[in-house]
Formats: sequence, structure tokens, C-alpha cells
Amino acid sequence: MKSEIGTLVGKSRQKFELTQDQFGRKYNVSGPAIFKFEKGYVKPSLDLWLLMAKDMEVDEQTAVLMWVRSKLPRKYQSFISLDTPAVSETAKAYGRTKKVPKEAEPEDARKHVLADRAAPKGLKRLLKDEDLWALYKPQTHEISILVNTFGQLGDGSKSSYREALRLIREFSCT
Repeated sequence: MKSEIGTLVGKSRQKFELTQDQFGRKYNVSGPAIFKFEKGYVKPSLDLWLLMAKDMEVDEQTAVLMWVRSKLPRKYQSFISLDTPAVSETAKAYGRTKKVPKEAEPEDARKHVLADRAAPKGLKRLLKDEDLWALYKPQTHEISILVNTFGQLGDGSKSSYREALRLIREFSCT
């Protein structure tokens, strides 16, 4: 059940020759919490992970991508690559998608993406689905994030974009 983040937490703690309790105090968490992070039973919150990653000299973008990837079901984790050239190549391929106007109403943002020939197919399928639209009621800023962040990763499936919307909302709530 080991996780990438847990492995890094464990290596960092050992590098500084600290017990789990000592390492936890550094971040205002308990030793048992550090144990759970290291074993992959629990993931740290994004805020806590960013503090830890900074101390481990992991850049913020990579840390966020690692955290997001760790939240996805295993079959979707490969959609997020930490390898910079791969991210750049994908961004170049899908970078033609037109930006959603910030002042647009959600329905207008939806129409904007649906009319954009370069928009990812999975995102278009999600936005075309009337039942999902009525259920999730995505806001303009959420649609923009789906296009600008997750759209850079590729076409994806309708369910992967629905999961991405759920992640966006999870980030907003923390």
C-alpha cells in the first residue's frame, strides 16, 4: 500500500535522522500520522504536503501533481506525468484550446467549450450530457480549470473529467 508521497516522507524523515514523533512535531502532526503517511494508509492534506515537499526541495508544481495523482484511482494515475518534457509535449498538443472568458455565465462557458474544435473530447462529452450538467452545475471557473489544467493532459473520458471536477471542488473546499 506504499505511496509515492509516503515513500518521500519516510526518506526525508530518515535523512534528517528523526523519529516519526520528532518529524511530526515539525509539521504539527502526531507521530502516528507520519506513520500512516509513510505506509500509504492516509495522504496528508494538500497544505501539509506542500510544506513537507518544500522542505524536501520538491517544486510546488510537481508536489501538487503528485498529490492530485495520489487521489485518483490507480487506473487514472498514469494520466498525470511528473516528467516535465511529457507535460510540455501534451500541453503543446492540446494548447490550442481557447480560453473560457472569465465573465461568461456557466451556460455560455459550456457553449464556448462545445464550439471549440480543439477542446478535449472527454470534456465535451461531459458538458453535452444534460443529466450530468443538471446534477453537477459546473461554474465558469470550474469549466475554465477543466479546460486549462486537465485539458492539457489530453482527451480523457467523460468519467475522468467528472472525477477532475470532483477534485477541483475538493481543492476549493480545503
